[in-house]
Amino acid sequence: MSRIWICAGWLLAAAPTLLSAHQPSAAATYLGNEGVLVARGETKVVFDAFYDDSYGQYTLVPDTIVSAMMAGEPPYDGVDAVLVSHVHGDHFAAGPAVAYLRAHPEVPLYGSQQTLDKIAEFVGEEDSLLARIIAVDLKPEDPPVRFDIDGLVIEAVAIPHAGNRPEIQNLSWRVTLDGKTTVTHFGDAGVVMADFDRHAEHFAARRSQAAFPPYWFYGEDDGRTIIDKHFHADQVVGVHVPAAATGHGEAARARFGADLFTDPGESRSLEGAPLANPKDRREQP
Repeated sequence: MSRIWICAGWLLAAAPTLLSAHQPSAAATYLGNEGVLVARGETKVVFDAFYDDSYGQYTLVPDTIVSAMMAGEPPYDGVDAVLVSHVHGDHFAAGPAVAYLRAHPEVPLYGSQQTLDKIAEFVGEEDSLLARIIAVDLKPEDPPVRFDIDGLVIEAVAIPHAGNRPEIQNLSWRVTLDGKTTVTHFGDAGVVMADFDRHAEHFAARRSQAAFPPYWFYGEDDGRTIIDKHFHADQVVGVHVPAAATGHGEAARARFGADLFTDPGESRSLEGAPLANPKDRREQP
């Protein structure tokens, strides 16, 4: 997906506070582009973490984080589910996803029918790995789907992809961990009020501790209205921020007057004040 880094002169929002002395029991950690690890205690999920194309402008998951995820090293150990918003090279690629699933045979992957089709094409129709892919074949007008598994409530609706691309199945996942921490991920949702009004009841049914929309919601009046009207979230952290913002998180947040994930490895508490990547402390050039 190709997007232009939108510039705006909004006022500075409160910057994240420094990392606390102890890790909270619930936190979200940025991996790259729209990749996010959410953990509450020992219950963990990852969104859009396995991809391999930056399209020349977005942030890839650093090799150090990829290696730690593959090895199951803390804090990337014990993942309970992988979730994929849609099939685009900056969100999902069959190769990295399959490599992770083979390294972690207990982990299921939730995605669209298009996600399943790509994996089946990669591994072959008879591969036993396909039994661990839970495919959601939703259209924008379809009602939400819900899965209840040990420690997780996983829900999804289809929100059309930005840029009027109806051929792409884009899913908004809402996940509740241990009945206490809820987060919503929007993939590459477009800023179209009708697409959110259609699912207003779904979004209002459960409040999120955090919502992760693509950063372009902050660049349009309707995007901010959708955030206020439909997100029902304690905090909103923008994702899909171009790689040019890496190492310049404070300036990017000032430009948009909003919180953004910019540096892989930075975190936000889901129980109070947000955490910050220590990189945010260094002087900007």
